[in-house]
Amino acid sequence: MNKPLTESELRQRAVSLLARRDHARRELETKLRSKVGDHPAMAAVIEWCEEHGFIDDRRFAGFFVRSRIERGHGPLRIRQEMQQKGVDRELIEIAIREAGENEGVDWFALAREARARRFRTCPGDQKEKARQLRFLQSRGFDAEQSFAALDVPEED
Repeated sequence: MNKPLTESELRQRAVSLLARRDHARRELETKLRSKVGDHPAMAAVIEWCEEHGFIDDRRFAGFFVRSRIERGHGPLRIRQEMQQKGVDRELIEIAIREAGENEGVDWFALAREARARRFRTCPGDQKEKARQLRFLQSRGFDAEQSFAALDVPEED
């Protein structure tokens, strides 16, 4: 029979998870609960991680948005993934807006780049256009961004 973890051991597990990659507050709590179950010191450990700067949802949101932009994902998918990780809606909107304003992300250009990387040619018929449109929408681009990406001829 396993003896229950001490608060110090729980703290070590939290730091170990955070050493691998940044986590949102709720995401870290969910992971710890899945590994150790309900622990009386869970709230104290999460609070300790926040106080020491190991978790910061605002910082996480910024990193997450940038990493998904690098993968060619659109704002709708980024928003959905961050909501699933428990990031506050306001922080999500701030991070997406800052990516556009401060980092100069052009969602229309990103949609064109994602389409060009996946498909070598512009759609020739309605069936191919629908296929490319579905791809862009699955990547998280809205209808306006997706249609604009399909309408731009490729440069040689």
